[in-house]
Amino acid sequence: MTSRGICSARRLWWPVCAVAALILLRGCSYSLVNGDRVNSQQAAKIESGIQDIRQLRFKRSVPLVVKTPDEAESMMEADLMRDYTDNQLEADAVAGALTGLFPAGLDLKAASLKLLKSQVAGFYDPHGKEMVLVEDGDDLGIWNSAAQFMIQRDVVGEMLLAHELTHALQDQNFDLESSLDKVKNDDDRGLALKCVAEGDATIAGFAYAMGRMDDSTADALTNNLKQLPQALAAEAPHTPEGLSAPLLFQYSEGVRFVAEAYRRGGWSAVDALYRNPPQSSHQILHPSLYFDSNVPAPRIELAGYDRIMSGWKKADDDTYGELLLRVILERNLGQQSNELGLASRWIADRMIILQEGHAVNVIWMLAFSDAQTASHFAVVYETLLDRLLGDSTPHRIDTRSNAVLVVIGDGADYFETLAPAIWNASAIETGGVTARIEPSGNSLLQ
Repeated sequence: MTSRGICSARRLWWPVCAVAALILLRGCSYSLVNGDRVNSQQAAKIESGIQDIRQLRFKRSVPLVVKTPDEAESMMEADLMRDYTDNQLEADAVAGALTGLFPAGLDLKAASLKLLKSQVAGFYDPHGKEMVLVEDGDDLGIWNSAAQFMIQRDVVGEMLLAHELTHALQDQNFDLESSLDKVKNDDDRGLALKCVAEGDATIAGFAYAMGRMDDSTADALTNNLKQLPQALAAEAPHTPEGLSAPLLFQYSEGVRFVAEAYRRGGWSAVDALYRNPPQSSHQILHPSLYFDSNVPAPRIELAGYDRIMSGWKKADDDTYGELLLRVILERNLGQQSNELGLASRWIADRMIILQEGHAVNVIWMLAFSDAQTASHFAVVYETLLDRLLGDSTPHRIDTRSNAVLVVIGDGADYFETLAPAIWNASAIETGGVTARIEPSGNSLLQ
């Protein structure tokens, strides 16, 4: 995983993605890294082999450098703060707690860096265009158990370097960094693109270690990545689900999605994913919506709050997507709840996080596949917020057609004025066509 490539679509789940960017090259200490020295002959062999497996060529060499754990940690923090301010991280943490994504009182920056530090072993740096390996690695992390089911010899470090070199190939052949920059204000869309990058790199890395790439390789890997949640729980216990879920998603669901592309057309079909990437975690979770449908993903334009909340400043905006909506429902209703299926009916969402002093206000609009689902979600989520926030934090919910408006914070105290203003100014755009949200029973989106 690329360091910037994972974190460039900023927002709440950035830290989780970044840990995958620094994914577990600790195994390289077996044969690739000895103290602060790189086995250049072994590295060159892997660099040559991954080009053959992945059927892409490097346009320029990728230097390998070794950093101490402290130096790597400093790079991680600098990368985190490249796209964030401390104030933004604090506001995002509060918003996540208000919506039910994070536990209350989470120090998002500290939790993110702790998760990163627990996993750091190496990463491809698209800024310096170099491969960074961390010296003195002593553990293969979550990929150890994931690899052993397929590979009986001690080549996990080689596999992981092949994984990271695939990110370098993506950067050089598809300008992945620029593509991620283009969607950095749409987190769910950025996550979908990262699923392509991570699924591609994971399959290629395993294929290199096995010495072949075919449908059976992709199928075996897809079937056996289900153990990653347990492995991460052991490696980084007590990690909030809002941080761990997107990390695991990029691998388990990313591999599944990219494997589907490979089955349909080999590496050429995988290459095509970068030219026309999936647009949401919804498409990653339901691949037929991408591969068998040409319907563009809708986008919500959330507006109308500025004048009424003129004393508040926008701290951030966000898109949770189906994945994080499911995390919210699971965290608060339980993994066996019958209401979890509501997340699969998600179509679009947009969140604005406002701040005045230390106070945070969340304005969140979601669209579902039909008006009945929207009404059902509104009832379920209002009950969830009542239990989560009680009387301590004002919160209100309203529906129009298949859209739901949620306001959490002081804005809920004047909801009767705020809600109509937001409804009247907001819209849902699909394929270049913008539709206002009318107070009718007809669904805007199908």
